[in-house]
Amino acid sequence: MFLTAKAEYACLAMLELAVHYGMRQPVQVRRIAERHGIPSPFLVQILQNLKRAALITSTRGASGGYQLARAPEDISLSDVLGAVDGAKESSSCAATASPLAPVLDDVCRELSSDRRARLEGISLAQLVDRAPARGEPMWYI
Repeated sequence: MFLTAKAEYACLAMLELAVHYGMRQPVQVRRIAERHGIPSPFLVQILQNLKRAALITSTRGASGGYQLARAPEDISLSDVLGAVDGAKESSSCAATASPLAPVLDDVCRELSSDRRARLEGISLAQLVDRAPARGEPMWYI
């Protein structure tokens, strides 16, 4: 599976927001950008797409930032990818007019359907649970 940079950054931003879900303070763009190495102007565009898709909310002001619009358990990877990349993936793969091409198209449709179902079954909460423990790095001497 190939993720565009936009999709990868959206997933990282959403995971950062999922880690902070339930806290009163919204997460600032600067914090997400610095923590994950995402260019701030690009991140702002991505966050606007996620907000339009009603996956996140924003708060203005000096202590403003972004928060998840609903629980991490209720947001799937499919939701995130759909918000930033839309339905870019084609379910057709045969470009020729061969009489056998429909067989390849059938397989591509099945793979696309399986991929979509798998992404719908993975929530942000599951990914946060799979992530290594967060915190400051340990320095051993």
